[in-house]
Amino acid sequence: MRRLPLLSACLFSLVLSGPAWAADDDEDEASTESSKDKKKKKKSDDDDIPMGDELKVDEADFKEDPPDTTPKPPPVEDEAEEPESDDLDFTDDPDEDDDLKFDEDEDVQESVKPRGPGEDTAQIYRDTQKKCKDMTPDEEALTWEAYLKKYPKTLFKDRIEERMDELGALMFGERVPGSDKGARAVDAAQRELNFAVPFSLSSIDTRSHVSLGVQWGFPAWFGGKLDAEYAFMRQASAHILLGRDFAGAVVQPGAKYALLKSSRTGTLLTAGLDVKINTGPTFVAFRPIIGFGQRLRVAKGLDLSAQIAADLETRADSDIRWSAGFNAELRPNEIIALFWEWSWDAKYLSHPDVDDSFRFFTTTFGLKFNAIKPKNEQGGGRLDVGVGAAFPYATNYWGFYAGGVDLMGDYYL
Repeated sequence: MRRLPLLSACLFSLVLSGPAWAADDDEDEASTESSKDKKKKKKSDDDDIPMGDELKVDEADFKEDPPDTTPKPPPVEDEAEEPESDDLDFTDDPDEDDDLKFDEDEDVQESVKPRGPGEDTAQIYRDTQKKCKDMTPDEEALTWEAYLKKYPKTLFKDRIEERMDELGALMFGERVPGSDKGARAVDAAQRELNFAVPFSLSSIDTRSHVSLGVQWGFPAWFGGKLDAEYAFMRQASAHILLGRDFAGAVVQPGAKYALLKSSRTGTLLTAGLDVKINTGPTFVAFRPIIGFGQRLRVAKGLDLSAQIAADLETRADSDIRWSAGFNAELRPNEIIALFWEWSWDAKYLSHPDVDDSFRFFTTTFGLKFNAIKPKNEQGGGRLDVGVGAAFPYATNYWGFYAGGVDLMGDYYL
């Protein structure tokens, strides 16, 4: 009975082992076939490699090149870069000029010549600007209009047209935004000449000023003057002078009127009348005077003037006293001026009881200096001081003066 279960277990194990052996046989057969396929493929690949000539190898190809003995340049060092600031500054530079100036074209055009009709140069344009400096607005406008007709291809057309617009605004009293740029504060027709003031002669310019002078002569002469003038109109003024004359101390009020006073041409033509009150001896004289002046454009100005006057005394047994003079003052610059004066006085030229007339000829020359610069365009606030040497070169009946030194000062109001 015990053998029967044992026999049944053996039979059951045999039944199960049969499929396992079959699976192993299948795997062995598949592995065998796979190895055969690989061998066939390898053989096929070997057959595809062509068998040609034997490969030739050059041993020189495997030798190393000799070392390069050429000296190499030193390595370039990178320039040190400035460290960039993380903080960006957007503030305006106070020293930086906000107004851009485009004057380079003028410097370039300085040497350029006109290449054709209707063209100009910077020098021609600048010369015309100088001529227009003392012109009235209407005269300057006509000048620029003629300039554009002569030089229609001018390089400065925009500037000229802008200036003509400004002149139009000045002439017709119209102001538009921006039209004041470059316009003159004082019209040329109303501009003062500030003509040279002589020392021993009368001033012919109707200009508010105060003049002080001191005369120290040899061997026995001391004199001077204080003259205050006020111009209540550009062409009319009144003055009063305190001084010492040949006949004694005088008080001399008067007035004058400029028949012609042009700042454009620099011309003066003045007529005046003074009343001389002599104090030792006491008498009154009327002094009509006429003077002519012309400013030439030499350096900073050359003022030339001439005048003639007559003293009509009211005392008995007197005669007309004639006075004449000439003055020249040259300003090389704004600081210094050179002057020269010539004066002539004569009396009893036609008196029946006097055989020999009274004559006195003097000349004065010296320097003037600008002590205080003017405060405005009209020259107000300017102070000129000077020193000169005077000597008579022809005299008759006046022997107590043989020359002297003159000190002077002119202050413009």
